Amino acid sequence: MDPHHSSSSPTSLDSLANDVRTLRLSVQVALVSLVILSAAIGLYLFRQVQMIRRQTEFSTRTAEQMAKNYTLNLATQAVDFERQLLEFAKKNPDLQARLAKFYPAHSGTPPSSTPPSSTPPSSTPPGNR
Repeated sequence: MDPHHSSSSPTSLDSLANDVRTLRLSVQVALVSLVILSAAIGLYLFRQVQMIRRQTEFSTRTAEQMAKNYTLNLATQAVDFERQLLEFAKKNPDLQARLAKFYPAHSGTPPSSTPPSSTPPSSTPPGNR
């Protein structure tokens, strides 16, 4: 019989027990490392979510302020400019001809801000009445 294959030799049992302890320690170290790594990644992702929420809130506030500024200032300024331009066009026939491209039906008057009527236009051509 070969002494290395005997399962009852004290040196082989000691070396197997030592190998098992080493493997057990290696697995425990690997598990602890994985727990620490997953905790670090979780903390990192939590901080990223917090930062994105803060940036989203800031962007939302900024967009609302920009929309409010446009509504209050720029839109009214554009309407005032359009009105002044059309008034000037009434005095200047060259400009009136150019503005006729943009306001052909109004021929120099600003478009009305009244809503369209709820009745549909007649279906008969204007010459056949």
